[in-house]
Formats: sequence, C-alpha cells, structure tokens
Amino acid sequence: MHSGAKFDVVIVGGGPAGSATTLSLFKHSGKLSCLIIDDADPDVFKIGESLPPEAIRLLHRLDGSLSKSLTEQIASGVHRLCTGNASAWATATAEERHAILNPFGHGLHLDRAAFDETMRAVIVQLSQKDSRIALIKGRLIDLQSDNGCWAIRVEVGDETRTIHTEWLIDASGRRASLATKLGRKIITPNALLAFYALFVGPELTDPAQGDNDNRTLIEAAPEGWFYSSLLSRSPCTRIVVFHTLPGHPAAKQSRRHDGLLDILQASAPLIAQIIAENDYTMDKRGGYPRCTAAGSSYLDKVCDSNARWLAVGDAAVAFDPLSSQGMVTSLEMGFYVGTMVAQQIEGTISPDLDNRVNTMYRTVREDYERQRRYHYGAVGRFKDEEFWKGVCS
Repeated sequence: MHSGAKFDVVIVGGGPAGSATTLSLFKHSGKLSCLIIDDADPDVFKIGESLPPEAIRLLHRLDGSLSKSLTEQIASGVHRLCTGNASAWATATAEERHAILNPFGHGLHLDRAAFDETMRAVIVQLSQKDSRIALIKGRLIDLQSDNGCWAIRVEVGDETRTIHTEWLIDASGRRASLATKLGRKIITPNALLAFYALFVGPELTDPAQGDNDNRTLIEAAPEGWFYSSLLSRSPCTRIVVFHTLPGHPAAKQSRRHDGLLDILQASAPLIAQIIAENDYTMDKRGGYPRCTAAGSSYLDKVCDSNARWLAVGDAAVAFDPLSSQGMVTSLEMGFYVGTMVAQQIEGTISPDLDNRVNTMYRTVREDYERQRRYHYGAVGRFKDEEFWKGVCS
C-alpha cells in the first residue's frame, strides 16, 4: 500500500473489537473501503483467554469461517473447552456451575494471540478477493485534520506512510492511543492490577496423567482475588492471575516470582492445590510474573460524528475481568459499531450516531457497575480487609 492511499474508514487496532468492526463494516456495506492497522506480535503471549459461550454465535454472524476455524483449532489443541466454573467466592467452599447448564454450551480457554490472529487472517483473506478491505502491520504515529478528512501517519516497517480517511475508529485497547491523541481522557473509577504467570508441568506420556481440570477456577483472597485456567496439555500449561489494588502491599510483593507464589500458597488453597498436585513450576522464560491494568475504565467521550471518529471495545469502555464480559462485549460492540458507521456514511438512517453510540455504551456501563457491586459485595468473609473495603466503597 502506497503513501497517500485513501479509505472511507481506518481502524486502529486489530484485536477482537477492531476485527469485528472491520468485518461488520464489510458485511453491511457493498461500497465502503476500510483499512485496519495493527502492530500485534502473534508470537507473544496475550492475557484475556476466556471466551464465553455466547460469543460463538457472534463470530458466526461476523463471518462463517470464524466458527469453523475455531472448531478446527479446538480439535488440534490450540484452544480448550471450558467445562464450567468453580468459584470459592462468598465462602471458602467452591461452588460449581457446569457448562451443561448454559444454554449456549461450553466456553473456551483460548490461546488468545492465536485467536486474534485468526480473526485478522479472515480480513487478509477477504482483502485478497476485494480491494475495499485491507490490513497492514503498522503503528499510528500521529494524525491531523485535513480539509474535512483525516491524514494519519503510520510507521510500517522502516517506512512512514500517510493515509487519508473520512472516518477514524479507535480499537487500540485500554490505552486508547487514537482518542488520547485527539485530547480525550481515560476515566478510571475502579483501578485494579492483574499479576499473571504461566505455570508449566512436566512432560507426560500418559494422557490420563497430569492436569485435566478444564474449569475456570475463581478464588477470593484477603489481598484480592485469583483465577486460573488450563491452556494446554502439551505440556500442561496453566495461567494464574492475581488481582489487587495498585496501592495494596500485595501489589509490590506480587511483582516478584517468590512474592506471587507466597500469596498464592497462603491465600488461594483451591488453585495452590492444583499447582502443587500437578508439579507445576512458574515459567521464568517469559519474564513472569507480569503486570497489567485490569480495572474498569472508559473514555470521557466515545464518539464525535462531526469530527468523524469513535471508539470501540476496551478503548471505549473496559471491564474488570470478574465480569467475564470484556471479550463478548468487544465483539458485540464491534458488530454494532460497524453496522452503525456503515449506515451513517451511506445515509441509510437518521444522522444521530453520537446519541446511539453513547446510549449503547452508557447502558453497558450501567449494567456492568450493578453486577460489579453485587459480586464484590458478596464476599463478606473478607469485609474488613483493605482490598475488599477498597473495591466495595
């Protein structure tokens, strides 16, 4: 793609939200052109591996090949079926909810980087048949308004290219790299940190041996809360994630290998037992434990149809992982945003995009906040602990 190329829509970020928006635009318009810019490295481990069962139907609506690819990857062991949840939350005794009780069936424990790459691969395949859609590996440098359009500079390899577009969509995740360049602010009402590590078990010759627990394990602790999922059986690989407040003493302790292990063993007996019984050791090759922001956040403004930009996915509103709704919301919002932008540009609906997008995200946020208060408030056994006072205040 040459410098100076022009598209109707440019999307910054090729995660689930950006890919879903791109596929939705393509699906709902026969003439609009769309470019997605992404700089993700598919070989780097990515957290965010839980895919709720209701997300499968959204993938099929976006492109039928997605659900087919997912089925093939499950069969080959790239992703694993999630058989349900075991939650030691309100009490120390784990309460189980099996996937058979969910009308949508099983969820998945994903190789998240592979899943994101699968969605991008669909876009690349479409681009080989239709020049209206394109994907490039690049990084947004800056942007400026140019005679009613946008001129954006993108770093592609060792080149800098200028691309022109009428509409910009920020799908860059929690950092909201596009929107913040436009002066928007990220509001973080409930700060939370996630410390995560991969644990690897010994090589096994007998499939019956080793870790076969395909549930999502969730466990409240005095200092915060944990979850863990089995990601692979070759070799057995399990992720353990600990959440706490940025100012909590456990946040400093969890940055160290031994510190995170000490908290796990002292405060999360359900998950610690799985780790011990299966001879897991923390994988030090990836620089674990790692830390990432995990609290709820949102942009002070998510859409401006006059300036012709909007945000989608975590760039617009991000959730505490306890909700387990981040992925499905990103896919769903991507689908609807793609539909609405196509309709807005083609003039097939009344020009009230700002109101519809703001209403959609406000409704999602309000529902999330109600659920968040309820679930954190259910942990009365630690109500006098610093973490639980903080998240319930």
